[in-house]
Amino acid sequence: MQTSVVAALSGVNLYRTTGRIEEQMLKTILPNGEVREHKMAEMDYGDIKIFADELDIALSLQNVYVQSLFAKYAQDLVNLIRVINVETASGFKGAVGSGRQLDCLLLRAEQTQDPDPPLGAIRARTSWIRAIAAAGNVDFLVAADALTPHGDLAMAVNEGIAVLGFANPAAAPCIDAIQVTYLAQAKNIQNLDFEMANAFVGDAIVEMKQPLFVYPSETARMVARYYRAGADDARLIGLWVKMSQNLRALATS
Repeated sequence: MQTSVVAALSGVNLYRTTGRIEEQMLKTILPNGEVREHKMAEMDYGDIKIFADELDIALSLQNVYVQSLFAKYAQDLVNLIRVINVETASGFKGAVGSGRQLDCLLLRAEQTQDPDPPLGAIRARTSWIRAIAAAGNVDFLVAADALTPHGDLAMAVNEGIAVLGFANPAAAPCIDAIQVTYLAQAKNIQNLDFEMANAFVGDAIVEMKQPLFVYPSETARMVARYYRAGADDARLIGLWVKMSQNLRALATS
């Protein structure tokens, strides 16, 4: 099992100390079969090295299955950064970045929105744990917009997210499926059978059958299926790439 982002990028010749990778085009396929193209900016290999080194450090204490997901999709994560860098044009500098230079954080609860806030308000989630009163379909990842609290999450022109899978440390999971809407098109249902997944290695880990990459100016939404009441503790495995100047709010960055 490959668990190192550095090793994964070395295997495709992207982990280098000098030189630049040239501008390229990235194609993605929508649920209806439509093909979209994204420009990937020219970038210093040194910036890709910074990303790989810092991500491996951040993952060093994570479950090995979580590490393996980031290693498996390491090249796709680099592609996401390069698409975002078309607009920012300042490269990826990670922890020492400033201004429009890019950095990223592993996804956490505070970065996602509570889809059921008090009337007329909006708030970040304060925990992944969420009380489920009854079986049903419930929003999981939604817009950060008080006017449309159940709308699609929209990326700005200088950011993007990647969702690679889910973890669930709950003793009695109550979620069993997720559906992604990408660019207003619903994707196929994804099973989240946490009671069967990785039962002997700590938290249950489920990989997305197709990872979700939301590029600049794109939208996405997730709806979860809860088959019983209980305490949901499902959490996203992925990262959010932003400009350094937008990573200065401790509670929500």
